Amino acid sequence: MNSNDAFILEDKIVNFIFDSIFTKRLQPGMKLSESVLAKELNTSRDNVRKAFSKLHTMGILTYKKNQGFNVVWLTEQNAKDIYEARKVIEAGVVELVASKTDIDLSILSENIENEEYLKVSLRNGEYVRSSCDFHLNLAILSGNEFLINALKPLIPLSILAGLIYEDDNTHFCSYDEHRQLIDAIKSSDVSFAKNIMSEHLDHCVEVLNFDLVSSNKNKFIFS
Repeated sequence: MNSNDAFILEDKIVNFIFDSIFTKRLQPGMKLSESVLAKELNTSRDNVRKAFSKLHTMGILTYKKNQGFNVVWLTEQNAKDIYEARKVIEAGVVELVASKTDIDLSILSENIENEEYLKVSLRNGEYVRSSCDFHLNLAILSGNEFLINALKPLIPLSILAGLIYEDDNTHFCSYDEHRQLIDAIKSSDVSFAKNIMSEHLDHCVEVLNFDLVSSNKNKFIFS
C-alpha cells in the first residue's frame, strides 16, 4: 500500500468514527478497541491506530498510556469553547458564501426540508445528522478548504456536547434558524447573515443544560 492509499484509508476510519458519533453508536467516555474496529472494517490494527491518533489530535479521542483511546468527555467549558470556535469559523464561511453572486443554495434548501421532515417524524438521530450536514454543506459552498477542514472535527464534538448536556425537554428546532440564515445569505447582507449565524450558534449553547452532567456521566461511562 502506498502512502496515498494509507491516508485515504485513515480518513475512511476517521469518517466511520464521525458517523458512529452522529448515529450515537459511540457515546462520550466510551473506550475504543483497535482490534474490534480493525476486524469490523477488515483492516490492520496499525491503520486503526493511526486513525485514532489523528482523532486524538482533533480532540475527538483521548489517550492514556496502558489504557488506550476513549471518546472524549467534554466539560461545560469545553462545550462553550467548541461553539466559540465554530462562531469564528462559520462567520468566515457565511461571509464568503454571502459575498458570492449567483450561488446555488438549493442543496441547503433541500437539507432544511429533510431536517424538518426527520424532526416531525421523530427520527432524532437522522435529524441531528441532517442538521450537521447543513453546516458542512454551507462550508463546502464557501470553497475554502481550510475553513472546511477546521469545521469538520468541531461538528462531532458539538454532537458529543449535546449527548452529555442536551435537555430532552427542549423544543429547539434548528431548521427554522437555518431558513433565516439562507434568507440572510440571499439578501447579500454579509453583516446580517453573520449575525444570524452567531445567534444560531448561541442558541445551540443556550439549550444545553449543564446541570445534567452527573447523571449523564453515569449513564454513558458506567452503564
